[in-house]
Amino acid sequence: MSRLIICVLLIVCSGCAKDHSKPSANLSFVSVKRERTLLYDIRYQSDVDVLNLFDKGQGKGMIAGFLTCALGDDHDFSIEKAMQFSAVGLIESDGEPLNGGKFSYLTSAFLVETSSSRSSERHLSTTELNNLLSNKSQIPCKLFVTAFGYKTYYSNAMNIPTADLLREINKPE
Repeated sequence: MSRLIICVLLIVCSGCAKDHSKPSANLSFVSVKRERTLLYDIRYQSDVDVLNLFDKGQGKGMIAGFLTCALGDDHDFSIEKAMQFSAVGLIESDGEPLNGGKFSYLTSAFLVETSSSRSSERHLSTTELNNLLSNKSQIPCKLFVTAFGYKTYYSNAMNIPTADLLREINKPE
């Protein structure tokens, strides 16, 4: 019964969410580097200051900002659906804005398999990652930001060269 009430409340509230009317950010890949056994630092740039989309300067109203990359064949980036194989992590600023209106970001991402109900996640092994990525030349990523009272903000897709990611996955520890 409580799940039904929560679902109804979410549906009602989602109808009230305002359109953010912000342009979709264009992301450009810079680098990927394995920092620890399970964590990969993905650096990229954006033509939109995505951490200050809502209530500029303090991040007020912003709930969270994530970068998600599709490691498998599922490229449905909607927040409502769990992607089975993905790289996912929080968006962080990676320094001051650059010349030409570019903003630098860093995401420390985990490469995981997520259950369809989102009730569990597990880290993918090196062998599983090699099998998933071996026949791909690139993997698509999107950034999304959620904020109180607004519809989810999505960037345009950015592609990470699979060779760069595989180099880091297979790098000796």
